[in-house]
Amino acid sequence: MEPILKIVNLHKSFGDLEVLKGIDLAVHKSETIVLIGASGSGKSTMLRCINFMELPTEGRIYFKNEPLGIEKTAGHGQVKISYPEPLLCRVRTKIGMVFQHFNLFPHMKVVQNVMEGPKTVLKISREAAEKKALQYLEKVGLSDKADTYPAKLSGGQQQRVAIARALAMEPDIMLFDEVTSALDPELVGEVLRAMQELRKDGMTMLIVTHELGFAYAVADRVLFLHKGEIFEQGSPKEILVNPQKRRTKEFLAGHDQFRIPSR
Repeated sequence: MEPILKIVNLHKSFGDLEVLKGIDLAVHKSETIVLIGASGSGKSTMLRCINFMELPTEGRIYFKNEPLGIEKTAGHGQVKISYPEPLLCRVRTKIGMVFQHFNLFPHMKVVQNVMEGPKTVLKISREAAEKKALQYLEKVGLSDKADTYPAKLSGGQQQRVAIARALAMEPDIMLFDEVTSALDPELVGEVLRAMQELRKDGMTMLIVTHELGFAYAVADRVLFLHKGEIFEQGSPKEILVNPQKRRTKEFLAGHDQFRIPSR
């Protein structure tokens, strides 16, 4: 079966700093992949390149077997890839992303926040957008907060609204970039439970998280990133319980407070 997303030799540099150093990855429909690694290892940059919040320096990304970007031959036979804005907008409707910070519109009620994308980007009617927004608010357990303003919600509730907002665009893939790291510990669980429900529904997901117990419970594959490369990957048991490489073991040693089944 062809992967829904394929990444080939992905590089990303910011000036002289090379953050991603040749990422290769195939993601299949309904697969949940968790990315772990130390700060600065390239996890968030990788997600932002998949969503084209950052443009790759080198390499190709394929979505449903289609190469994204337009190849142009430059001088000396070099091939350059351009990413026109209409293409990027289309990709972002199919590859949704939820960030660490919620970025909700404070002057809009919860239901208005969720319906704004379908209404303005997908150009559906206000009535259809509202119906869709209420549907996804119910999915994340917040249908009773539809007429509330974001300032009246807890951080966990705001993050669940952000998830509903991304889902309302009906993407094929969801990217989650440390979505619980800004939350108080008692609010983390409600967001993770919403993500678990998405997994049960068959959503394809790539998740950057430091919640290793959650990673063990939901991941089909775990990728350990180190210095811009996929250093080790495998099943949750292979990576989180029985890693083979010393750097992976060192990273996990700093997270021994997480309850992962013992060897």
